[in-house]
Amino acid sequence: MTKAEILSQIKKAEEDAESIISQADEAKTKKILEAKNQSRELIEKTEIDSQKAGDEKIAQAKTSVVSEKENLLKEGFAAADSIKSEAENNMAKATETLEEQFERAIYA
Repeated sequence: MTKAEILSQIKKAEEDAESIISQADEAKTKKILEAKNQSRELIEKTEIDSQKAGDEKIAQAKTSVVSEKENLLKEGFAAADSIKSEAENNMAKATETLEEQFERAIYA
């Protein structure tokens, strides 16, 4: 082999090496972009899922609050009706007692 052939092979090997390095750099850049896009999509999906989960929790809490409010109102109205009924009974007893005292006062 002559010097020219050896130099030619070395030059070809260098060109091949540069081509391989260039292809590797392109592949690396492509993989990095793909990874960034995937992570961005994953973050967006996670944010959307988190928002949905939060909205569902808020809706459940609102439903629970409304239900609890209705139960408390029912209990309050029941207690008020009970107090009203007792008051009416007490009023009848008070009226009866006053009538008895009045009659005693008249006949005394």
